[in-house]
Amino acid sequence: MSVREDDALAARAGELLLARGARVAVAESTAGGLISARLISVPGASKWFDRGLVAYALASKPDALGVSLEFLREHGAVGERAVAAIAASVRDRAGVEYALAESGMAGPVRGRSPKPVGAVALALAGPAGVVSEEARFEGSRVAIMEHIAERALQMLVAALEDGA
Repeated sequence: MSVREDDALAARAGELLLARGARVAVAESTAGGLISARLISVPGASKWFDRGLVAYALASKPDALGVSLEFLREHGAVGERAVAAIAASVRDRAGVEYALAESGMAGPVRGRSPKPVGAVALALAGPAGVVSEEARFEGSRVAIMEHIAERALQMLVAALEDGA
């Protein structure tokens, strides 16, 4: 799902954030800004969307996201520990209630990571703590990016609906 004007999932996230008086920040790598684009496509997003950061190159992540290269190399940039640390760091640095983070392998060729194409890690940091998960998505590079954005928004909406 690309950015479109009737994005019900992004609109639901905005509605729930607004109802709580909460704000969200997003740290993206593989999705390349698609999560942020979907969220800010919702009218009134300025009331609950704080920032979207795209740190694609490994070397850009420490400065942009506040997680050391040593940590990322030790734990792997595409893993639950890494995205959980990134989500927590971005939440703290932005001063928001919620922060989403993701990293993955969109392909079509595998890079230096031992992870297969389609491997993704996502995390959500919120008032109740950090939740993270790993997934594997199929399809083209763009399809994988879209799957990542969809899953990240689903995580955010689920947490907000559960009161987390």
